[in-house]
Amino acid sequence: MDLIGLIGTPHIPYSLIGALTLYPLLFGTLNSLPAVKRILPPKADTQKQYHLCNKMVASVHSTIMTCTGLYLLLTVDWTKNDISTYTTAITPFLVGLELGYLTQDTAFEFYQRAAFGVGSNLILFHHVSVILGSAYYLYALTIVNPGPYFIGMLSLMNMSTPVLHFRWILQSRGRTFVNSKLKRFIDTLLLVTYFWCRIFGNWWMGVAIGASMGMTWYEAPMYIGKKFTITTTIMFLMNVAWWLILAKQWVRSVNSFYFSNKSAKKLE
Repeated sequence: MDLIGLIGTPHIPYSLIGALTLYPLLFGTLNSLPAVKRILPPKADTQKQYHLCNKMVASVHSTIMTCTGLYLLLTVDWTKNDISTYTTAITPFLVGLELGYLTQDTAFEFYQRAAFGVGSNLILFHHVSVILGSAYYLYALTIVNPGPYFIGMLSLMNMSTPVLHFRWILQSRGRTFVNSKLKRFIDTLLLVTYFWCRIFGNWWMGVAIGASMGMTWYEAPMYIGKKFTITTTIMFLMNVAWWLILAKQWVRSVNSFYFSNKSAKKLE
């Protein structure tokens, strides 16, 4: 079968093509809207504006992934359908959408480095890891089906992204937000959401798959194959590292806002 003939199949789902075309189009549209430009302070430079549009596209993608993942997990009767063998068109849709988004976002990351001289090696490594895992999944659909529960739970990892980017937007508007209780609330919401969807959710996925096969949670990931296990383990360790960074920032932020100010007032 030629490449054109693969389009629309589980190997090259329409969601992959859509993500590669519609997300860059959305980025360009947002970047041209005066209303979007007014979100940031007037002194914001081109790189900041670029970053804003990129984060807005990421938030749209994350919302679609989260809602579709929830739909998959909540609408299937898992007491009657095996979580490892049940087949649905939603799984290649989700993987294709994620692969397409990360591919175009990685291209944007390289462009940002070339145009503005800034970029994150950690984000780039994360993107490449997930791209390789997603590409292998689409290829492996002819060999083995890892199961929709696996893909649905991974999709929920996107849940914390809109909170993260909303915080960045508020922080970019100045010190009024930085020195507010609202920031501490959003920091706490991000810390909890990130832990729930990216760390606890990963563990729960192992529990659910293990329970269906009569094995422990840490044995279950091996059932989906070593290549999948390696990919998810890398993502899990990176998520733990990022959460620890968030936790350290949260402790420092709360301490400086609620305790350092009180100590200073007592000294006065």
